[in-house]
Amino acid sequence: MLEILDIIVSFEQCKDHPEPPPAYSLYQHACISLNSSDCLRFIRFPRSVIDVLRQAIIESWLRGIQREEDYEDAHEFKLHGSPWRGQGDDAVPSRILMIHILSALYNKGWYLVTSTHISKKPYDQDSLIFQLGIPPSPTSFFSVSFNDYDKLNLICASPELIPAVQQTLGQETIQREEWCDSGTAYHFKLRGNPWISSGDKGIHSRIKLLSLLDCFTTFGWKLYASIDMNRGDEDRYTDSWFFLSIFKIKYYKI
Repeated sequence: MLEILDIIVSFEQCKDHPEPPPAYSLYQHACISLNSSDCLRFIRFPRSVIDVLRQAIIESWLRGIQREEDYEDAHEFKLHGSPWRGQGDDAVPSRILMIHILSALYNKGWYLVTSTHISKKPYDQDSLIFQLGIPPSPTSFFSVSFNDYDKLNLICASPELIPAVQQTLGQETIQREEWCDSGTAYHFKLRGNPWISSGDKGIHSRIKLLSLLDCFTTFGWKLYASIDMNRGDEDRYTDSWFFLSIFKIKYYKI
């Protein structure tokens, strides 16, 4: 295994040897930007990874690719449909698409460092920053989306999580629940408007979210990313959460 110390060059060494750093240090970071309502731009990923991402898109986005092209120093895919509108028929499929993209990159050793909103343009979404590391063992992902003011979707989640989430939310909180999108998502409609609540109700909503995180951790899932995938400035749009399966869990007693 490559030790981190092997690739660190001190300031003193740089003064004595002014040559440019080795190639691997120039390409350790890359970016995905979500553009318009239907475009993905992959910035500074190698061609071999673009090929993997193309296959991930083909397998997960059933509407298909409208076109792709090199765009400045990026490779852009324009998709059919509107995955970044975040609601309607594309709401669940767009999260499935992101699950496949994150999974494909993770399994190639590209780890998400942060999702960040760095553009002042109206209707822009997050940019995702990745760092290259050592490819891990393959793992699984699922997503949680918060829709409108009172809806929660578990997307591509393990079936064992459904009763655990039911218990965590509590029947007094759940107004309606059902499978949707051909069994790829489990939908909860909650009582009240938890995603726009304030005061004591806002605290209660956040406690429920913390309890969900505890629940997922107990089943071996870790929060990997919180991503704004929605094109719009309406207050009903919120981040989507993405979880990955972890195999070794440390439990802490308080």
